[in-house]
Amino acid sequence: MANKKFLFVYILMPVSVLVVFLFSLTIGLDGISFVDVVKALFEGADGNVVVMIKQIRLPRIFMACMVGAGLAISGCVFQAILKNPLADPFTLGISGGASLGTSVAFISGLAAIRSFFIPFCAFAGMIVSVSVVYLLSMQKRFNSNAMILSGIVVSYIFSSAVMLMFALSTENSVQTAFLWLMGNFSSFDERLLPFITVVVLISIIILSLSGNIINAVSLGGEKSKTFGINIERNIKFLFLTASFVTAATVSICGVIGFVGLMIPHIMRKITGTNNVILIPASAFAGAFFLPLCDTLSRMLFSPVLIPVGVITSIIGGLFFICLLLKPDRK
Repeated sequence: MANKKFLFVYILMPVSVLVVFLFSLTIGLDGISFVDVVKALFEGADGNVVVMIKQIRLPRIFMACMVGAGLAISGCVFQAILKNPLADPFTLGISGGASLGTSVAFISGLAAIRSFFIPFCAFAGMIVSVSVVYLLSMQKRFNSNAMILSGIVVSYIFSSAVMLMFALSTENSVQTAFLWLMGNFSSFDERLLPFITVVVLISIIILSLSGNIINAVSLGGEKSKTFGINIERNIKFLFLTASFVTAATVSICGVIGFVGLMIPHIMRKITGTNNVILIPASAFAGAFFLPLCDTLSRMLFSPVLIPVGVITSIIGGLFFICLLLKPDRK
């Protein structure tokens, strides 16, 4: 059984991600065939095709893979250490902080001066929200319910601040900020791709190697203490690591909902609850899921591009409605 899970996670899933990656490279309005895509990648092809594949689609799809993996592992870790299946970047207030920071960049005019200010302000906003949730949770010794409640409260406060800024600002800046807040890969700064790649890959390695510690932490109470590890210190470390990777990914491409909530749920059904397996499985699943959603966002209403966050929210919402309607097993 363990060998089957290993083969599934480390062979079948990477192959699936590669297939989706090549599929997404091929899909577009320009009618570029699969053969031309391969030529553009390895042998050289028509100049326009090379530009389309290497400079437009390749960075976008690679970024979608990295962001999908980052959001999925962060949701997986939040749910495990907080012992709450509803824990994700949204319910912990992280996305609310990003929204506020980004809105400040657009409304203040910083985004117009230099595009770098968008992810910078989003990251700063998320650091503020994580710090507030962290400090509030410390008062209850990182109680799971207190952390979720703190995150929801922070989200509501920050969302209200965003609405207030929108109400007081000009129409053009509101529309631009609103599109970004729904999450999309149309306007990210490609110079930040190496940074995101390093952050996500290092986080996947750290959190995957911490799988047994996360398993112990997720047991909770006296059971966790029997493993002889410092539970409180490990929860802080895991919470901050997952928050950092979330902050890095969301600051680049906006708020993309349900990836961190839905992917761990699906993979838990397939691989079980052992986080040694579940975390890398979630990373691959996120890297599989988000490029597919981005391809849908490009093609469904073409030539109009819709934010990928709209697609993930619709799919995620339908997924959880199906879960709610599913009969309970006796």
